[in-house]
Amino acid sequence: MALYIGPDSMMPIASAFAAIAGVAVMFWNRTVAIFKGIGRAIGRVAGRGN
Repeated sequence: MALYIGPDSMMPIASAFAAIAGVAVMFWNRTVAIFKGIGRAIGRVAGRGN
């Protein structure tokens, strides 16, 4: 059985992604800083294992 996903069901999902992307762009510097902080935290945790 094939599952059909038409444009009428994809538009709300696309709209939600667009809203998330819009907020990320509005606060771009903070968004980049958050991801850098997450990367540093993962690096510190990974570095302890050696």
